[in-house]
Amino acid sequence: MSLYLWFGLMVVTSSIWLLWFLYRPLQNNMFNLEKSNISLGKQKQAELERDLQQNLIDKDVFKQAKDEITQTLAIELSQTTGASTDNQQPISFWLSGLIVVFLSVASLGVYQFLTPKDAPSTKAEQTVQPAQPPSLEQSMAELKQYLIEKPDDFEAWQTLGLVSFELNDIEGSLDAYERSYQLNSKNVSMLVEYASAIATSQNDQFTGRASTLVREALEIDPNAPDALYLAGLVAANAGQFNLAKKVWQRALLLLPQDHPDRLILESILVELAQIQGEPIPEHQVVINVTLSERLRKAEFEDHYLMIYIKAAQGRPMPIAIQKIKLKDFTGVVTLTDENSVMPSKKLSQSRQVIAVVRLSQSGAAMKQVGDIQVISQVIDVRDNPTLDLQVE
Repeated sequence: MSLYLWFGLMVVTSSIWLLWFLYRPLQNNMFNLEKSNISLGKQKQAELERDLQQNLIDKDVFKQAKDEITQTLAIELSQTTGASTDNQQPISFWLSGLIVVFLSVASLGVYQFLTPKDAPSTKAEQTVQPAQPPSLEQSMAELKQYLIEKPDDFEAWQTLGLVSFELNDIEGSLDAYERSYQLNSKNVSMLVEYASAIATSQNDQFTGRASTLVREALEIDPNAPDALYLAGLVAANAGQFNLAKKVWQRALLLLPQDHPDRLILESILVELAQIQGEPIPEHQVVINVTLSERLRKAEFEDHYLMIYIKAAQGRPMPIAIQKIKLKDFTGVVTLTDENSVMPSKKLSQSRQVIAVVRLSQSGAAMKQVGDIQVISQVIDVRDNPTLDLQVE
């Protein structure tokens, strides 16, 4: 049933109720004034007769008072009858009709006013087609048109450089990045992208201008993971593999645990170890330590990070340990037999152990007040486990 039909039924019902209310004889809840006045008149006459019998008044006074009561009663009865007649006059039929018509028209007008004017009339009109994202070619055309009107928007030039790079227009990408660089040479993300574009044009060699841009990015933000990653590539291009390893480990430390680039860096570090021909120990424990943003501040740089392995049960003495100043920490520690505290008890000889990471201002062997400590679950050294621990 449509809304208009429901609305029509409501108007008809309301009109019928209004007509019934106007023409229904109203019940008078007031006292019957006519009967009350007659009773009061009879009571006054009886009182006069008692006064006459008791010789309180004479016959002349009695007659005069009785005439006054009779006249007063007659006047009141005539007024009561007239008022009753006036109050029960019915409302005109035409007036009632006008009221009903006015009520219907006013209700319909209010309904039309409250109804949305742009409501769709068909289901087809209600279906909203999802907007298709513009293609890279369309985005490039729009960016170029925008830059004609606003050529000083360095972010737009940077975006144009990235879009051109994705479309394999390396020359156009380099030109756009250079315009962005001239407008704002302190934007780290632009410097990293520009360096990558230059390296691509140089057969993936991070030398010359690409190396310079990476250095400029690190001077602005030494903790930018993208810039550190490129810095590792620059070092590897120069044959400085130890430096590349250190830089990539620091970049790994700064990346969140769930960041997809962590897997890339970890695989690169494994390949670098194979290139360098590093011997893989028979048993080892690799511990990736992630520091919270608070602990990366300058006030913690001279704190000591102690990472060690101890028995899960028994004596709390470390079996193998590394002690590093926080400012020198790269994010990953590998504990082997070389880090064993006692020559008679090697790490490889241990089985059920736990890893402990403790941040201490003093660097004392025993835990001090204010130290921050994280403990791993029980592990077996024979499994050569790799742990991820978060220090808040």
